[in-house]
Amino acid sequence: GQGLLSAAMLARAAFALDSPTVGGALEVALRARGVVWTWENLALPVFATIVRRQRESGFGVEIEHLFSDRLLAALTAVARRTGPPVHPLPVLLACAEEEQHSLPAYALAAELAGLGVQTRVLGARTPYSALGDAMRRLGPAVVFVWSQMEATGDPAPLAALPRLRPACRVVAGGPGWWDGLPPGTTRVTTFHDAITAVMTFLR
Repeated sequence: GQGLLSAAMLARAAFALDSPTVGGALEVALRARGVVWTWENLALPVFATIVRRQRESGFGVEIEHLFSDRLLAALTAVARRTGPPVHPLPVLLACAEEEQHSLPAYALAAELAGLGVQTRVLGARTPYSALGDAMRRLGPAVVFVWSQMEATGDPAPLAALPRLRPACRVVAGGPGWWDGLPPGTTRVTTFHDAITAVMTFLR
């Protein structure tokens, strides 16, 4: 079987468009070390390498797409393996409207699954109207909204999300959010803080 690869080795496989090696290495790491370790020690460094190379050369979008595809597949496989539920209500995860970077939401869902949290992921570029509809239908305990780019970080639409009973906590994750989040909205910028915030609200 395939062993644990370093970030440098994984990046080399991605640059070679070696999809089986990339996917296999991510699966091994997720199994052996878990979601948080894999995200922080493999995914983020490899993305940083890919983006740096893109800036230098102007090429490499296909590398980013291949790596993203394999990472998404590995994370969604992990997210399907949930433990005994710790809360009767799900956590709803979405990206801000027009936010295309969705992998952090899937990584969070995968980690939460291992902690026994039911999740529903709406993915990239979720219109706030659709997020509101999903909230009304699901009645989630927590809603997590990811914004990576400043262009998607206007907090005003968060204030217009439906008020639910029982109350639903809103967590705004990522570096994109502007100042002025609505009262009662929790802002998190790190993976650990996102997990901690969600799990605290489920207690």
